[in-house]
Amino acid sequence: MNKKAEWVLFALLMITLILLEALCARLAYQTLGEIMSTVYALLVVLNLVPLWLATRSRAAAALVAVTLALLIIPYQLLLADRLWRAQAEADHVLTYLHEQRLSTGQYPANLSEYRFHDSEMAAYVHDYQIDETQGGFVLSYSVGTPTTSHMYSPATGWTYYPD
Repeated sequence: MNKKAEWVLFALLMITLILLEALCARLAYQTLGEIMSTVYALLVVLNLVPLWLATRSRAAAALVAVTLALLIIPYQLLLADRLWRAQAEADHVLTYLHEQRLSTGQYPANLSEYRFHDSEMAAYVHDYQIDETQGGFVLSYSVGTPTTSHMYSPATGWTYYPD
């Protein structure tokens, strides 16, 4: 392969990986919190190493770039899927809670009667509490760390606590 084609392919690889990594770093704010999203952003900056290394060996630079991408991208894609599924399940829980209030006049004391649409999400949609000061209840879920949670209450709607 000629040198120009190597440079073009390397540039396309780097652009693709850096964009995916940057998206994952941004997503980490929702899944792992502020601190870890900053760590991910710093990892994205480490792409300067393969860019520098490309002047000596594009094959070695590509190997380093792919290794770095493998540290960032797969786990965040897993968490992105979990985030989407947990949000969908939380929406089902909210529908259930409002239906219970319409039929009984009050929100249920717990979620023991609720049947999860996605049973794997029962571990992530983990906290439901009756709270009159919040409009009746608070429901929360977390997908990456327990200290990073998405919460809903009738008083505030959806909110987010990053760490």
